[in-house]
Amino acid sequence: MYLDVNILLSLSVQLYAIMDPVAAIPQFMRVLEDVEEDDVRSVVNKTAIAIFSLLTIFTLFGNYILSLFGISISSLRVAGGVILMGVALDTLITGHKPSKVEVGEYIIVPLATPLIVGPGTMTLLIVSTGVYGVLTTLIAAYIAFVAVYITLLLSPIILRLTGPTFVNGLGRFMSLIIASFAVEMLVGGVRELLMIH
Repeated sequence: MYLDVNILLSLSVQLYAIMDPVAAIPQFMRVLEDVEEDDVRSVVNKTAIAIFSLLTIFTLFGNYILSLFGISISSLRVAGGVILMGVALDTLITGHKPSKVEVGEYIIVPLATPLIVGPGTMTLLIVSTGVYGVLTTLIAAYIAFVAVYITLLLSPIILRLTGPTFVNGLGRFMSLIIASFAVEMLVGGVRELLMIH
């Protein structure tokens, strides 16, 4: 099967931007404060496994979930655009991702989702599967996953070298990118619905 490298790279960047691990660094570091230094890599690895699993599940089975509830790709694009715009606006205002993370036995769940793999990521995966196919979306998701994993692994160094102000500023910049994706998704979905009806 032919793979368009441009689409692959573009989708990888979109997924990375929407997962936005840089904006998640402040919350992630708050969790790691109460973790022994020797256990930091273990927490990152467990979080990464959860992220990898979620990306795989929503790429492979997202369309079946839509079919089960009778939801069209066009409707999902509109809804996804609205959700992404909400996430982007919240991140733009606060400078960090809109999720409260509490340390405890179940820190993997709030770290992996909704902090990294939130509704926007899930929506983009399902929409992309319908538009570009499962293989392209899955490869793009895995490329983005590797970048997210490296970011989380280096988060203590990134925060120490750049400081919270830079990280929050970068989070705000990423929110503009997410907002652009949201507009594209929303407009594309509305256009498709108008053509259908």
